[in-house]
Amino acid sequence: MPHVPHSKVNSLWVGLFLIVVGVLFLSDSFQIISFGRLISRWWPLILITIGIIQLNGRDRSGGLFLLIIGVLFLLTQLHILSWGQIWRFWPVVLIVIGVGMLLKRTPSKKSSSTAGFSDIDSGNTFEINSVFSNSERQITSQQLRSGEINAVFGSLRVDLRQAKIAPQGCTLTTDAVFGTIDLFLPPDINVNFQVSQFLGHAENRSKSSAGSPTITIQGDAVFGNIRVAN
Repeated sequence: MPHVPHSKVNSLWVGLFLIVVGVLFLSDSFQIISFGRLISRWWPLILITIGIIQLNGRDRSGGLFLLIIGVLFLLTQLHILSWGQIWRFWPVVLIVIGVGMLLKRTPSKKSSSTAGFSDIDSGNTFEINSVFSNSERQITSQQLRSGEINAVFGSLRVDLRQAKIAPQGCTLTTDAVFGTIDLFLPPDINVNFQVSQFLGHAENRSKSSAGSPTITIQGDAVFGNIRVAN
């Protein structure tokens, strides 16, 4: 049997779950089936369920976010906490995301971005963003000079092992804000790792090859993870 990526399996389950929930809500709207107080009280379980499904895949940051939001809504529905108590702390989320954006160093030229798991060959530069989602990309450029990779409450796996770095070198800007970036580099390069951490984790496990073109990886891990390997 062909191997089905785990992320696609999770997307399938989330899609089926949303279809079922949508049909139930539609039935309630047309009074075919009446849920009444059941839906009004326990609807946060929908967010919690989707979050748990996402936690089983690569998009753990997005799943954790949905899980936390669902739990908070449920606690207010059950009158365990009030929104007044919760809203005292919500600006922290904006502050953290803002810090992550301000810590960006050198923006790269935007060239192209694709959805799904498509291979992309964007010449000498690229930009990839994942917001509340998980994605995989393969870069096949033969003259790669720069790139920008951003994961905000999402997960990204970027494969550069089939790419070739331009002789003058390449600069990648990576930012993970409550997200995860896994970056796979070609073996015949020299790596200059300059990623900063703020309550996050950045790790370079790649091997450098002296005398080869240099790839500089800069950026920030803000409550997130950036992992580099060959």
